Amino acid sequence: MLDKILETARQSQFDFRLGANPTDPLRHLFEAWVPYYRMKWAIAAVLQPQTILEIGVRYGYSARAFLEAVPGAKFVGIDLDSDRFGGVRGAVDWARENLRDYDCELIVADSQSMDRLPGERYDLIHVDGQQDGDGSFRDLELALLQGRYVLVDGYHWTQTNYLAVNDFLLQNRDRLDWYAAIPGYAGELLLKVAEVQTVPGHQTSDGLQTTYTEAYYTQDCGGYEAFLQHQGRLLEDPRLRSVAAIATIVPRGRVLDLGCGRGELAYFLASLGYEVTAVDYSEAAIALAQSVFANAPPEIKQRVTFCCESVVTATFDANCYDLAIASDLIEHLAPQEVEQLYANVRRWLKPTGLFVLHTFPNLWHYRYDYARRRRAAAKLGAWLPLDPRTRYERLMHINEQSPRVMKRQLSQAFQHVSLWFGDVGQPGGSLVQTYNRRELAAAPSLYAIASPSPLDVKPLQARLWMKPVRFWWRKLRLKLLETPVTVSPDQQFTLEVQLTNHSRHSLSPYGPNPINFSYRWFDPDSGCAIVEEGHRTALFPPLPGHSIRQTPDTLGYATMRVSVRVQAPSLAGRLLLRITLVQEGVQWLDRRAHLFAECVIKVV
Repeated sequence: MLDKILETARQSQFDFRLGANPTDPLRHLFEAWVPYYRMKWAIAAVLQPQTILEIGVRYGYSARAFLEAVPGAKFVGIDLDSDRFGGVRGAVDWARENLRDYDCELIVADSQSMDRLPGERYDLIHVDGQQDGDGSFRDLELALLQGRYVLVDGYHWTQTNYLAVNDFLLQNRDRLDWYAAIPGYAGELLLKVAEVQTVPGHQTSDGLQTTYTEAYYTQDCGGYEAFLQHQGRLLEDPRLRSVAAIATIVPRGRVLDLGCGRGELAYFLASLGYEVTAVDYSEAAIALAQSVFANAPPEIKQRVTFCCESVVTATFDANCYDLAIASDLIEHLAPQEVEQLYANVRRWLKPTGLFVLHTFPNLWHYRYDYARRRRAAAKLGAWLPLDPRTRYERLMHINEQSPRVMKRQLSQAFQHVSLWFGDVGQPGGSLVQTYNRRELAAAPSLYAIASPSPLDVKPLQARLWMKPVRFWWRKLRLKLLETPVTVSPDQQFTLEVQLTNHSRHSLSPYGPNPINFSYRWFDPDSGCAIVEEGHRTALFPPLPGHSIRQTPDTLGYATMRVSVRVQAPSLAGRLLLRITLVQEGVQWLDRRAHLFAECVIKVV
């Protein structure tokens, strides 16, 4: 089609100047505009639209090009009739007179204030209005709802407009069959709109159920890359890891994973010994979650039960669960559904049970902090989108949470609630540090815990904020559980390592000085280092110490097994591998603490 449009434009004899206004302030550009309007004529001649809508009519030059190519088409034009955005006050009157021989309706209005364009479906919508980035984005949102083809004028007109249109393409790529840039005076972008679309506007989660497809979970939903890489059996997504770091403060017991999605968190908890009930109303989510467990060891498989049902209407036995988790769930539920969920969870939990929540975004983040950063960018001549949300966020987030509303609703169901601001990289956030107003608004996530019983947040603070290790590192023990005999140069492999914590202090991968596993390679004869500093493997989940164990059942939590990632050096030979811990920004514990485990491996 594009080749046909270009060839038709080359052969066209259309000359917009025959109907141009001789007093047009831009008449000195008429000569350069001739091929520009021939391209518009050619696009209409090839597409043969029977209904056309244009945003930004001005003197009607584009309208004349379209209608001369398709004389029988019905044309609707919207113009602000203003001197702003390249317009000329009164120009629409010239256009009305110039187009009187065609089936044409011109409306003086601001498309930016419209929720919907006039009329129904159009074969072609021409977006040629407020080309200031935000205006183009908004007009495109309207056009995509009612157009079969959308033609964007001025695609290359300014950098701001170019960035805005590209951001729109990225956010709405699933709603387009294809799009193509057409070279020319200001650049044209032709979009073919998909026939079947899902659009925002649902009031409850019921209307969204069909949008939670396998494609969503494996192509857009946060953490999908890690899920595909590890089939959901390694918890690599920082969002889910942050929730797991909080949730595992509860001793092993019965867990409700509400809105379980692909099942990574359910698998992680089951592998630690929890009895997990994974709940989601999406059949695609449950199918993916079941696939995660398909090849799991029998002892892990038997610890999970799947329930394909809405978390709002599901029924479970009262006072039976030690832990309930709602990770990135409540923003997908209407306010009344959230209230019902909280009441349900309160009924399902044991009197000492814990409810753990994470939601993104903290509404203050977009309302205040992002708006501030956008203003700062504009002062520097840069452009940030008016709305940074992805298409799926705009579609599915029907109830984004402010901290006040979230805490008020939780407090209606639970006597004890602790809510704080943070982000997935540092989930401790305002729980472990004092935040000022700007920091509260800048935090992208909200975390909360709630319980029928009083809450002690000190153990949680210790899990989410690692301070420098002083003298108690002597009470840590490392042990290699298995080692390869030979590896290849530069080969990447894993070693199973056991870490035991006999101290009173927690070990955490969060905070200013997190603890990680790492390694060094040595020549066993000379003792010279071959690799002084290896790759890091996070210590996860946090490993508690004696002082924060709640019951005798948690004694096993002082020991953990971790698969440490190692890369062999390029040098071949008989080499010594040393596994140790490193506290970032403080020290390597094999030096001062002599904390390490070693083995000799042949690199061949």
